[in-house]
Amino acid sequence: MTGDRERAAFVFPGQGSQAPGMGRALFQASPAARAVWQAADRSYGSALSALVFEGGEDDLRPTSVQQPAIAATSLAAFAAFNEALGVDGAAVGPEYPIDVAALAGHSVGLVSAVVAAGAATVGEAVALVRDRGRLMAAAAAELPGRMAAVLGMDEDAVEALASRIRAQIPGSYLAAANINAPGQVVVAGDLLAVDRLVREGRAAGARRVVPLNVSGAFHSVAMLPVREALRERLLAVGIDPPAAPIVSNVDAALLSDPADIRAELADHVAAPVRWLDGVRALAALGVRHIVEFGHGSVLVGMLRRTVKGMQLYNVNDAASARATASALTHG
Repeated sequence: MTGDRERAAFVFPGQGSQAPGMGRALFQASPAARAVWQAADRSYGSALSALVFEGGEDDLRPTSVQQPAIAATSLAAFAAFNEALGVDGAAVGPEYPIDVAALAGHSVGLVSAVVAAGAATVGEAVALVRDRGRLMAAAAAELPGRMAAVLGMDEDAVEALASRIRAQIPGSYLAAANINAPGQVVVAGDLLAVDRLVREGRAAGARRVVPLNVSGAFHSVAMLPVREALRERLLAVGIDPPAAPIVSNVDAALLSDPADIRAELADHVAAPVRWLDGVRALAALGVRHIVEFGHGSVLVGMLRRTVKGMQLYNVNDAASARATASALTHG
């Protein structure tokens, strides 16, 4: 890595970033992106690319489709970026022309970060997140729940509100699931408790409470069976030391040991995503540039509310891949 350039971090989005047709233009424009999608199709077991490029919202709705589609889209964008840099493949390497301090991913985006860091292959990642999605769907069917975004309240206030509602509903497991940015906390829980929080949130001090279009209470105790199943599933996944640390979703630690990364990939599905703490960890590393790879700009939107003085970029098509590669290598 170069020692004379400002430090960068690469980040990868999770569920909520998907849209029908995402990645198709990049597939057509970039041989490197096309190679990622071809590897994803082989690993998925059928034409994932056709579902994403030609299907509608209903085709993307199952988590077993949505999660590998998001991973493939992000990694294809990263491969196109590397192509613009003149680097082969979809991973950071020892001679990489950018000083990458760390990589991070929001929920399923964590798997993309592991691949981009050179710790796993595209094929293994797509198969893993396909199975992750299936397991999460099964857990959600067993213990139904939902999620909602609470805007304008900090984490402590949201936790206090959730605690009060839990105490009123026997068996409730309502709790914070994503701490995304100042004043943006997503909760997950049983159906009755989330409905009550949506109704009572504004009176408790929230600016808005927005129900999310998801199929379960992700990153909550409802996903404990998924965590256990993934621990077993991950034994079959090769994890190598990453070229740069991976930021934990669970506690914002910097992970470089393959055993720690493997544990994180299982543990984080049943724990809150502490994205805000992760972003602060990146800032503490002296990061001056953060690049989001994938469809949309969900993470950049959160970052704008969290950090000041950083340069933020999206790579989601050939033009943005070229422009961002130029900006990070030529100043």
